[in-house]
Amino acid sequence: MELAEVASEVVAPAIRAVFQEGEVSGLAMIVTDELEGSVALSVTACGETFDYLVIQGNVSGMNAESWSENLRSLLVDFVAESRFGWGENRDVR
Repeated sequence: MELAEVASEVVAPAIRAVFQEGEVSGLAMIVTDELEGSVALSVTACGETFDYLVIQGNVSGMNAESWSENLRSLLVDFVAESRFGWGENRDVR
């Protein structure tokens, strides 16, 4: 999966689903050699950082929608455990 495709089809939908306007202040993605060409994601929201291998190159059978749903679910947990969103349930599908 190309980096632009990961950004538009995996990361952007998950970010829009979980975060409120103005919460995300930084976002970075890089292709890494870890796990055979994975894509590493770093999201900074309200001063807290979430890091994850958003695409894991050695996992088969996943499409953009599956990766996005996986990321969305993890971001929901991140927000619920953060200082800025402590206890909030942003699990809206």
